[in-house]
Amino acid sequence: MESKVFIGNMTELGDLVRASRLAQGLTRDDVAAASGLSPKFITHIEAGKPTAQIGKVLHLLSELGITLRAEVSVDIPADVSNKASHRRRSSHGG
Repeated sequence: MESKVFIGNMTELGDLVRASRLAQGLTRDDVAAASGLSPKFITHIEAGKPTAQIGKVLHLLSELGITLRAEVSVDIPADVSNKASHRRRSSHGG
């Protein structure tokens, strides 16, 4: 079953991560072993740590089957989106 949850801050994201982990019957150690992240990092995310590294957070979300979607309050024309994606000098993650 798919759920849609609004995330407005790191505390809400942490709550979602913890709920997803618990719903799957996983311990922090289970998720740490599967993801290569430390149990301490997972604890910090679940506690809503505001300075967590986004790449690691995205990796954790992926391991738990959580997909992020963004809603943008402005219209972004295709040419602007295309220009923005070509401006990158290097590729990180993804």
